Amino acid sequence: MDEGVLFSILEEIIKKLGSPAFQEVALWWGVGDQLMKLSGTVTRIKAVIQDVEEQAQKQNHQIEDWLMKLREAVYDAEDLLDDFSTQVLRKQLMPGKRVSREVRLFFSRSNQFVYGLRMGHRVKILRERLDGIEIDSKKLNFDVRDEERASLTMVREQTTSSEPEIIVGRESDKKTVKTFLMNSNYEHNVSVISVVGMGGLGKTTLAQHVFNDEQVKAHFGVRLWVSVSGSLDVRKIIKGAVGTGDSDDQLESLKKMLEGKIDKKKYLLVLDDVWDGKYDGEKWESLKELLPRDAVGSKIVVTTRSHIIAKFTSTIEPHVLKGLSVDESWELFRKKTFPQGQESGHVDERVRKEIVERCCGVPLVIKAIARLMSLKDRAQWLPFIQQELPNRVQDNIIQTLKLSYDALPSFMKHCFAYCSLFPKGYKIDVKYLIQLWIAQGFVGTSNSGRRRIEIVGLKCFESLLWRSFFHEVEKDRFGNIKSCKMHDFMHDLATYVAGFQSIKVERGRNRISEMTRHVSFDTELDLSQQIPIPLPIAKSLRTLILLQGGTWDEGAWVSICRDFRRLRVLVLSDFGMKEVSPLIEKIKHLKYLDLSDNEMEALSNSVTSLVNLQVLKLNGCTKLEKLPRDIGKLINLRHLDVGCYRDGDLCKKLEYMPRGIGKLTSLQTLSCFVIAKKKSPKSEMIGGLDELRMLNELRGRLEIRVKGYEGGSCISEFEGARLIDKKYLQSLTVWWDPDLDNDSDIDLHDKMLQSLQPNLNLQELRVKGYGDTRFPSWVSNLSNLVRIHLERCRRLKDIPPLHGIPYLEELSIERLDDLEYIDSEGDGGKGVSMFFPSLKTLNIFDCPRLKGWWKRRSRDEINDDSDESTIEEGLIVLCFPRLSSLFISECANLTSMPLFPTLDEDNCPNLKGWWKRI
Repeated sequence: MDEGVLFSILEEIIKKLGSPAFQEVALWWGVGDQLMKLSGTVTRIKAVIQDVEEQAQKQNHQIEDWLMKLREAVYDAEDLLDDFSTQVLRKQLMPGKRVSREVRLFFSRSNQFVYGLRMGHRVKILRERLDGIEIDSKKLNFDVRDEERASLTMVREQTTSSEPEIIVGRESDKKTVKTFLMNSNYEHNVSVISVVGMGGLGKTTLAQHVFNDEQVKAHFGVRLWVSVSGSLDVRKIIKGAVGTGDSDDQLESLKKMLEGKIDKKKYLLVLDDVWDGKYDGEKWESLKELLPRDAVGSKIVVTTRSHIIAKFTSTIEPHVLKGLSVDESWELFRKKTFPQGQESGHVDERVRKEIVERCCGVPLVIKAIARLMSLKDRAQWLPFIQQELPNRVQDNIIQTLKLSYDALPSFMKHCFAYCSLFPKGYKIDVKYLIQLWIAQGFVGTSNSGRRRIEIVGLKCFESLLWRSFFHEVEKDRFGNIKSCKMHDFMHDLATYVAGFQSIKVERGRNRISEMTRHVSFDTELDLSQQIPIPLPIAKSLRTLILLQGGTWDEGAWVSICRDFRRLRVLVLSDFGMKEVSPLIEKIKHLKYLDLSDNEMEALSNSVTSLVNLQVLKLNGCTKLEKLPRDIGKLINLRHLDVGCYRDGDLCKKLEYMPRGIGKLTSLQTLSCFVIAKKKSPKSEMIGGLDELRMLNELRGRLEIRVKGYEGGSCISEFEGARLIDKKYLQSLTVWWDPDLDNDSDIDLHDKMLQSLQPNLNLQELRVKGYGDTRFPSWVSNLSNLVRIHLERCRRLKDIPPLHGIPYLEELSIERLDDLEYIDSEGDGGKGVSMFFPSLKTLNIFDCPRLKGWWKRRSRDEINDDSDESTIEEGLIVLCFPRLSSLFISECANLTSMPLFPTLDEDNCPNLKGWWKRI
């Protein structure tokens, strides 16, 4: 595994050493010759790495020792060169002319001449180490290979992020569980069925299949899914069912919250992946006492590998899940191996038999091996099966799955192994996972070519997903991959291949050594006492992730910044932290910093010394009022997350965006931009909306929060934002603070929103608190819009025609006090060739003056060739062709609407009275 990562690091080292800026400063510091020799040594070692990777599979102790020495030296080299490049960056960022900068550098406190001497000494020692390692490599007779390797041109993979889950041979199992759920003839108010079987058989997949069945959905008033992935932790299960991780931990409080959520309705609760543990019987009884029993016919489904758990949880005989039959196994293998339309009938019968018998009907193994075989020539199948695949994979599933791991491109092996830092059953945020990979250098510029590095990371993830290393993928409303999970066996494999390099510390257990480089803690920590005891020995730590938060103490900053200066990733969320120490500038290699859900009021300007920082997460810091004044120095920052209103994690007290944020031209994520008044002593520090002008790499979502503005002078700043150039934005939210006095600035609102015309690629538009009577006409031209949401636009009287937007699926109109007609410009539907062809959801709430969709015109307004009956006919004939969800409430004057023939009245109980009225 290490070899692939070492190759990437060596490649980055060579690239850095060859850059003109690096060479210029190296000459200035007098270390040019040493770095040139180092580059030569590194290049020669890199040339044999591909052969080392193959030789390492043979478990030769000499090679293992050589690799360990190389690994330590290469990591030290990367740290040294990162030190060097950080100094280069800091030099470039110093204000003033070049000569004055160099003078200040020379006479600065750190004395750059001394730094150069020290750097030269360190480079010399490191080069001598690597020279010795290169000499040893010749003794081991490694072959020099072609430099082409593990790029992301993924052989013959049919990589797709939208491939549906393939389920084969579980029809009878689904019928059994579904019959139990739909049957009301049970003696218990809450009945339980357990699905039991060995790992990899598809218990979770079966439970999901039933859980998402349309008849099951209609049968239960409430459906709850809890991924237990552990023993029966009553508090954790109830919190999971309630759907909060931050609520009161008192069981009585949690019980009341659960009762409120279920609200005496018949419910279905799935407890997925329950393990054996101590006092399971007692815990189960405690859990049952906390679950509501009001509704007869409520059901619980438990999935488990343990027959003991299955027996005492079930109120009926447990359902034992077995392996797939021979025919079913081959059908699943065939579907995963051969692309659609490719003939598979000519596969030798002997090969079929060997595959099916050895996979023992275990779907997880069948899928993994199928993907692996699809990448091999057909002639290689039988030798591979006979020589590599165990006779019975049931006896050693991990080693069988490792065959798929061994076939991965080298850099992807480390991406997979890194996931061992997450707990079993953890819902992994894919966007942040990719950012973590990039921060560690697992996905680097050597893999990307001209492509954006995040795209390369996504392709890497999709390839791992295609090979079944991940599953249970969820997508956001734009179709982007949002989250995933790992099967327990895949997590075991990740832990196995990571070895001592990546360690997840659980309560009472750890294997941290001085060579450990990545650590996560899956337990709450009290840092007011001390840094966890085993941690300081890991001086070369590159990842520190504290997953569960805990109690913070300012002394923890001293320990972290003193002991772990090589960190690339630091996650310190949910600690109640009130201040970020200036000492953080000591962790100068840091690329990923997560301080979310803490209690800082300001972020120390020392953070801007972290010139390598790529990701800064501050979402959920509800007390945060200001960002660092010199944020423009973070020239490598790609993702700045201060939360957003939509997700409920906004830094709501944030007063303004600092001047200079517009210099961060690599920025791809900026969750919210706060516009503030400038009539204050802070005016020179406040950035206007025109800071967005050059940030054309922004993508995903952007919220613009208007907390203040200075009369007409703000319009030039709004125009300067140039949102029309932001072609990668998918969602735009513009909202005016409810505390603003909008009465005197009605016309300004119109000019503001007119100036914010977005790019045609926009898919979602949300406007809240808009104070003018008219809405900009550009909204009608946004042909890719899928969602429009207008809220609390109290004075809005006119909405431009929206019926011609071809992909619009959802329209929400809330609290528009003055709105009388949704389409005031329309001619009663006359001449409309396309009427909301894609609209599925329509919500209209609290619009007290709303009368209808179109205004009925007077006789004087009717053209000579029209009459009222024509207009009336237009109103009646036009209909929503695909509407499936309609919510209308608190619209007392609404008397006419287009028709909705595809809508089921029973699915819209709130409309029944209004329905009769029209």
